[in-house]
Amino acid sequence: MPSAYVATLNKEIEAQHAASPPAKPDLRQRFMDWYGGLPEVSRHRPFAMAEMEQALNTQGKYLSPILLARGWVRRRRWSSRGQYHRYWMPPAKEES
Repeated sequence: MPSAYVATLNKEIEAQHAASPPAKPDLRQRFMDWYGGLPEVSRHRPFAMAEMEQALNTQGKYLSPILLARGWVRRRRWSSRGQYHRYWMPPAKEES
């Protein structure tokens, strides 16, 4: 039988878990909600990673696996100066 002290600690832990706010949706769900909330006409266009990072308040290294799993493609736009701009294209038929 646990001591009264241990029982009190267990009750406090249970109370903290009950009072904690609901968990934030995972990044994949947040991305789907954000992308699905965009107007239909603006969904199939090049997206800069910085745009998605700002909208989802995260870093590209966490977004890239989600984008690749959903069929997005990385592309580059080359310029005559040798610099290029990276962007992401959604799949031809992205489900919301």
